[in-house]
Amino acid sequence: MANRKIVDLLDSDHHRFSPLQTLLQRAELLSACTAELRALLPKGLKSSCRVVDATPPVLKVACRSAAAATKLRFLGPELIEQLHTLPQYVNIERLSVRVVEG
Repeated sequence: MANRKIVDLLDSDHHRFSPLQTLLQRAELLSACTAELRALLPKGLKSSCRVVDATPPVLKVACRSAAAATKLRFLGPELIEQLHTLPQYVNIERLSVRVVEG
């Protein structure tokens, strides 16, 4: 996102939502997706992975370590099958896993 003034972010003269509202809704969506993913993960992976994008056909997940990313990649096909039981994930075909520090 380009640098913007706070006034622009709070401006309500946009079509439906202000840019800030849009950002907050996206953050809330990703937080919900992360919670749903974590509910399916084994105990050791739950806190190491978070959803960074849920745009079909790819669910993009960031992991805190290479070890967590490797484990998640191995679980990928099984996780996609489990996610398909939830309506919002029926079009997810694969996981994209990256290691992100922080």
